[in-house]
Amino acid sequence: ISKEIKSWYPDSRIILGGIHPTVLADEALEKDSVDFVIRGEAEKILLELYDAIKNNKDYSQIRGLSYKHGGKPVHNPPAELPTLEDFPPFPYHLFEKDLGKYNFGFIASSRGCPYNCIFCSQRTISGQKFRYVPEEIVIGEIDLLINKYRQTHINFLDDNFTANKQRVVRLCEQMIKNGFQEKAAFDLQTRADAVNDEILALLKRAGFRLVNYGLETASERLMLLLNKKETVAENIAAVKLAKKHGFGVSGTFIFGLPTETREERWQSYNLAKKMDLDYVRFNNATPYPGTRLYEIAKEEGRLFVEEGWTNLNACASLVQDSLTELKLPYVPQGCDEQELKRDIIKANLFFSLRPKRVFKLLIKRIGPVGWFYLPPRWYLSFEEWRCLIKLGCSLFKSLVKVYSRN
Repeated sequence: ISKEIKSWYPDSRIILGGIHPTVLADEALEKDSVDFVIRGEAEKILLELYDAIKNNKDYSQIRGLSYKHGGKPVHNPPAELPTLEDFPPFPYHLFEKDLGKYNFGFIASSRGCPYNCIFCSQRTISGQKFRYVPEEIVIGEIDLLINKYRQTHINFLDDNFTANKQRVVRLCEQMIKNGFQEKAAFDLQTRADAVNDEILALLKRAGFRLVNYGLETASERLMLLLNKKETVAENIAAVKLAKKHGFGVSGTFIFGLPTETREERWQSYNLAKKMDLDYVRFNNATPYPGTRLYEIAKEEGRLFVEEGWTNLNACASLVQDSLTELKLPYVPQGCDEQELKRDIIKANLFFSLRPKRVFKLLIKRIGPVGWFYLPPRWYLSFEEWRCLIKLGCSLFKSLVKVYSRN
């Protein structure tokens, strides 16, 4: 994209940001079309850079900036993470046209995570300390999404929404006071060890309907390897607790972890069935730069990255089509890649097509748990049928393709 933009507008300045350029700034700056890389969270740094470009100032004083000088990369010292109190509310008015097309919105009310899971790259940009958007701003954003933009499903993007329980209590009380629970359903993501009866009961009263857990594996041995600082037993208890309070529960698992056996892989699938999760995705282990998993893959000589990092995708097995063969970015020692791909596709397909799951989707529609349901009278909509058939054909082609290479 940057190359195309540069060809159209040779005098433009191309700035890259995000997790990947933050970790691999040298690689990004090797591209002739890239002028700057912002490492870390970009809001304040971008303003400083804009001022420097506009007024022909020295770039060397902008912390968190990487750029080229004399054809060589220069990396300024890292910038301090900003406090979220300094930021204005999200400018939803700039996206009014798109907001009108959908009935679900998103809010990020915190950043950062103190945990050090070997597969997660988020902390490389947002840091290992929780930072919070002021509660009055969060309430204002919810009010705007519901009452101005008519959003009926709102997903909180926080990595661990319930980490600060006192804050959750204050937010929920304000949400209830404003009557948001009568107009919208809310989703959240959290850890199994960050919920209890009291918090879940309050969240339900405030309109939350879906809890997302990163369950990862059914193997206690692999949980230790992942360095999640929680156990499979805690995950099972957290799912049961959420269901006790009437929540829909979503979970993600990872297949293809270092030293994982095929038996452990299918233990994860069977656990997902046993817990009767409402929504599940089985991902392939993905060694994102900046993670311990990336270092493990390099040490093992098992890092398989295609040009442009096009296969660095946690859903690489699921997004391939009949014309594209995406190699998995990591395959553990002693594991056959095609077998691993088959297992990922089969697990996702078989879980989704279980009669109980289909019944929930078509008849009960899983209740108001985010956007994981079909709209009323969906069967009368040509567009709904078109999307469902396209999805089914894509999964079927992927399965046939993998088996044909056995």
